[in-house]
Amino acid sequence: MSKILITGGTGLIGNQLTKQLVEAGHIVSHLSRSPGSNDQVKTYFWDPENGKIDDTALAGVDSIIHLAGARINEERWTDDRKKIILDSRIQSSALLFDACKRNNIRLKHFVSASAIGWYPLILSEELYDEESPAGSGFLADVCKAWEESADQFNEIADRVAKLRIGLVLTKEDGALTQISRPISFYLGAGLGSGKQYMSWIHLTDVCHMFMHVLDKNLSGVYNAIGPEQTRNQDFMQTVADVMDKPIILPNIPEFVIHIIFGPSAEMVLRGVPLSSKKIMDTGFEFEYPTLTSALFSIYW
Repeated sequence: MSKILITGGTGLIGNQLTKQLVEAGHIVSHLSRSPGSNDQVKTYFWDPENGKIDDTALAGVDSIIHLAGARINEERWTDDRKKIILDSRIQSSALLFDACKRNNIRLKHFVSASAIGWYPLILSEELYDEESPAGSGFLADVCKAWEESADQFNEIADRVAKLRIGLVLTKEDGALTQISRPISFYLGAGLGSGKQYMSWIHLTDVCHMFMHVLDKNLSGVYNAIGPEQTRNQDFMQTVADVMDKPIILPNIPEFVIHIIFGPSAEMVLRGVPLSSKKIMDTGFEFEYPTLTSALFSIYW
């Protein structure tokens, strides 16, 4: 049994991960700007933007799981929104680190979320892994700064791990809801060429992966994605098949995607195949290793 502090604990991953950790017998607490409603989880106040944190949240903590960060795809990428996306990750890491140093906290583990935005937004058949260099552009820059902010915890933690998370599949919230909605109204279609790869992972598996990293005392970077490489065209068709809906429209042209998404359009129009071999080599087993199995668990 460990005492684990989670930032972003009420988010898509944090909420489910909290449930799994509590069920496994761990003591879990959250850092949040607002009081929590979970009777099993104590919530402590923090406000990274203004540099405020309740230091008592750190008392007796063995590990920190850092999930906090503004959603990347929630709004158009204006200059102000880009600053919020970056600051929400870097400022929160810095606040945590300074608070740990100030209170002489020694952690067994610091585990930080990252994202597959680290990798190039291009069309390629080359399989990328954790040793592949970062891409260029806003997303890659955010991920590099994000992971560097986690690396500072090597000074106060026995182990530091970073999970580069792909598209998280769940029915409750997230990108799959946006993808499936037009399909349900017979308006589904591939995006652009449809040849770009989409790296996905079921919500259950990404939560299990965080727990696996803790249980196995892992450090370093791991791709938090499923083992099956899937192109956008195949992804959309599989979602439609599982929902028992046809894809009858032609692919949406790239210029339309650029009009809809603005500067973030490349995020949905480009993508390389990614490997999850590194985490599997540590003994991790996916409950949902294929897109079909993941989607059936969600829709049926």
